[in-house]
Amino acid sequence: MAARRTRRPSPARTRRTAAKAAAAAPRDDVSTRERILAAALEVFAESGFDGARTRDIADRAGANLGLLTYYFDTKQGLWQAAVERAFGELSEELAQVTAPQPGDDERAQLERVLRRFVAFVARQPAFMRLMNDEGKRDGPRMRWLADHYVASMSAAIRALIERAQARSLVPAVPVVSAYYIALGAAGLVFSQSPECAYVTGVDPTRASFAESHADALVRLLLGP
Repeated sequence: MAARRTRRPSPARTRRTAAKAAAAAPRDDVSTRERILAAALEVFAESGFDGARTRDIADRAGANLGLLTYYFDTKQGLWQAAVERAFGELSEELAQVTAPQPGDDERAQLERVLRRFVAFVARQPAFMRLMNDEGKRDGPRMRWLADHYVASMSAAIRALIERAQARSLVPAVPVVSAYYIALGAAGLVFSQSPECAYVTGVDPTRASFAESHADALVRLLLGP
């Protein structure tokens, strides 16, 4: 007897399924889409792109699986949208603290950047986990992240460090080293919060931890 062939759903059928899911979706489309993006960032961070399943993302978001296709078409589209949402929030927050203020100097700007970044990754540890995972290999997603977000953000912060060093406001160490030391020191404890809690008994998810961590980071990297 010949083996039965497993037929994949046709594109038309997939679109009909997504359309039915969209018709059954809550009226608050923005809220539903935001829940899906938040869940996607967490699942991609936990499982990696290849290991992440769209069904798991839908379940975590409390959404119909067909809505993922309706909103984002593909898994790659969902990944990009989740990353864009996270970087959009980060860029908006950093823009609020990088603008010069009266009587300001570059050290004060760097301190505000450090504190705001710590606060962001404390709220969004999945962001650091995803970035650490994608940044460890040279691939299309790493390059997409770099070309769209990381390269420009890194260049702006490194330029700020250089200006602060030129005025002897911060320690004169290699700028690339300073940038990655700050990046790792700011976010590692939050991306590895279960390990920190188990090994040290200190829970980085406590509301008070982020501020004390930022204080320590400023003293270590920028001096008194």
